[in-house]
Parts: sequence; structure tokens; C-alpha cells
Amino acid sequence: MTDDLMMSVPFVHSLGPVLEERRSGYARMSLETASRHAAPDGKLHGGVLTTLMDSTLAIALRELRGAGASRHSSVEMNATFLAPVVPGQGIVIEGSITHVQPAVAFGEADATLRDTGEVVAKARVTFAIQQERA
Repeated sequence: MTDDLMMSVPFVHSLGPVLEERRSGYARMSLETASRHAAPDGKLHGGVLTTLMDSTLAIALRELRGAGASRHSSVEMNATFLAPVVPGQGIVIEGSITHVQPAVAFGEADATLRDTGEVVAKARVTFAIQQERA
């Protein structure tokens, strides 16, 4: 399943994630990490995790709001890194929208190791929802 706008964004696409599931207010994607995703210390770069957590939540929000809804964009993100990821490990990112108002939405995402289920990162994202002009 790759038919979401977010998966066609060149930067996101270049990372190589797979969109596994999406439904109203929820999305899940995965990534088989590789050396090209590593930071100088040899561990997975935190920017990979934050990009995928943000993107997963953007998809979840789009599913909740529907195809014809106005655009939304992340305006704030808090990420907590709990454990290192070694390139070669598979990760799964699950995101859920927790609250929606007309102009703002909030979501939370977890990144886990596919093999063990260990949570390696958590994120909270705030989205601004573009208002339709009259």
C-alpha cells in the first residue's frame, strides 16, 4: 500500500518506508533500516525516526479528515528517543490522532523494533489545519 500523498514526498520516499495500514485516525508504516540511514556514530539517525513518525501521523489525520479536506501541516513536534536502532533492524511506526478541533489536531506515535516490539522512540505532533476561505 503506497497510495498516499505523504509517501510520494521525495524526502520521505527516499527513506524507503512501506505504508502497511491506514484508517480513520490511525496509520502504520515500517522501514528496513540500512547503513544509509545511520548517523556518524553508526546508529539510526534520529531524523529518520522523526520524519517517519510525523509522516505516519499526517497520514492518520488525512484519513480521519477525508480526501476532500483542507490541507494540514505539522507545526510542533516533541520526540523522545528511548533506545538506539542499529542499521539492519526493522522498525514499525504507529500513529494515532488523539484530538481534533477545526484549526488544530494532535497525535502521538511510537516507533518500535519489529523483532522485539521494544519502543525506541515516541513523538507528539501538533498540526495546524488550514481554514477554508469564504
